[in-house]
Amino acid sequence: MTMVESRPEPRLARLWRGVSGALAVGLALLALAMIGVQVYASVHDLPGPGIDVVLGHVAAATAAVVAQVVADRKRGAVVAVCGLVVVLLVAVTLWFFWWA
Repeated sequence: MTMVESRPEPRLARLWRGVSGALAVGLALLALAMIGVQVYASVHDLPGPGIDVVLGHVAAATAAVVAQVVADRKRGAVVAVCGLVVVLLVAVTLWFFWWA
């Protein structure tokens, strides 16, 4: 039986994982807020953001959380790529649904 040596992860990789994790959580909270606003608007007969906007937020948040879970369970270049996916999902969601 051989023992696998476990080296500590570089500080930059941990920082990147933390930043992308915070962004993924923020996007998930934003999606939940959009669901709440849509429900409130529907109950009070207001237009609300629309089902397409809500589903877009939910889809982006789901993809970001999945990418973050993969980043949390892997090491190496996968962490960087998954973190970049999270950042891009947040940027695209904010651009299309909030800024454009």
